[in-house]
Amino acid sequence: MSDDDAGPGLSIHAVVRNRVSERALDAVQGMGDGLEYRLVEYGALAAVVTDVDDPPAAPEVLWRHGRIVARLLRRSSIVPLPLGFVARDEEVVRVFLEGQRVPLLEALEYLEDGYELRLHISARTAGHSEDQLRTVAHHVYEQLQHQARAARILSEGGSERLLSAAFLIPRSEWIRFVEQVSDWEGRYPAVRMDVTGPWAAWDFIHVMPAGLPATTREDP
Repeated sequence: MSDDDAGPGLSIHAVVRNRVSERALDAVQGMGDGLEYRLVEYGALAAVVTDVDDPPAAPEVLWRHGRIVARLLRRSSIVPLPLGFVARDEEVVRVFLEGQRVPLLEALEYLEDGYELRLHISARTAGHSEDQLRTVAHHVYEQLQHQARAARILSEGGSERLLSAAFLIPRSEWIRFVEQVSDWEGRYPAVRMDVTGPWAAWDFIHVMPAGLPATTREDP
């Protein structure tokens, strides 16, 4: 088969430390539920890949990508990759790992043992000005920042959705973080606070697809 006929080959879902979590990752590679993957190793890194016949675009492929990343996250610290990181074969995957070795290792260290949680603060009741409600939203965000390894505002200023933010939280602290949000909501009944997650740290890293086709980020 020629290279032109080979198709995209492999979808890369995430990067992990090579062999550090091998037993945990191996335990879920062949569960027979359509989410099987394998590891392509290069030095201290390993890419989590699945075979693909066509470029990932359909909704079910996005769902599958998100499920694989979520499953990996429960068992290992990972660098999640956007849907669309596709390589022709394992050698191209290794070229990618080699070219991005330093930033990937730094990202794994930065994300070690962490979850992303997202907080959405919305207006609940009338009787308060938007400025007052936004002041409350920013105050809550600033207080919760102290509990996070990192935090960033994703969007703000809507008439109903006052603020959305992402927080990088140690795994052992994420339930406590949710409880703190609940406490803050009790203090400010004029706003609603919704927490989603835990997620992989989609909003705290940006991996360049060196040696791979350009991609557009798609969150699961």
